[in-house]
Parts: sequence; C-alpha cells; structure tokens
Amino acid sequence: MRRVWKSRMPSTAAMAAALLSMTSACGQPEPPRTASDFCLVSKRLTAEPAPAAGQDDPGNRFDTDETFAEIVGHNQVYDRLCINR
Repeated sequence: MRRVWKSRMPSTAAMAAALLSMTSACGQPEPPRTASDFCLVSKRLTAEPAPAAGQDDPGNRFDTDETFAEIVGHNQVYDRLCINR
C-alpha cells in the first residue's frame, strides 16, 4: 500500500507572522537630511551699518542696528545650514 503525504498549508497567522518578520528585518534607508527649501531660495544678505552711532543718513544708505543684527543672524543660520552641503 502506498502512503500519500498530505501537504499542510501553514495557518494564516503563521504566514502573516513570517511576512511581517521578513519585512521588518530589512531596515529602511534613512532619508537624506535637508534644510527644507531654505538653501534653495535663500542667500547671504549684505548689510551696511552706519559708521558711527547717531550719524545722519539722508539717503537712507545705512541699515539700522536692529536690521543689521537680524541680517547677521540670518547669515549665521545660512552658513550653518547651507555652506558646503
């Protein structure tokens, strides 16, 4: 008499566990770190502070102290995020 082996299908839970273990075993590559679009749309700003405090500026050529401080801050951020990237 010939013996016939029945093929046993794994249970659905076993198949799901095997599938999940295979997909989670491979790590996903880390996406590249970017500084959003800031480096694409921004640039270093130029500033021209007044040579002396309280100097008359009839042609409005000089930046105020507040504007100059903001420009310096902007340029520091730009240098940190965008230069040599």
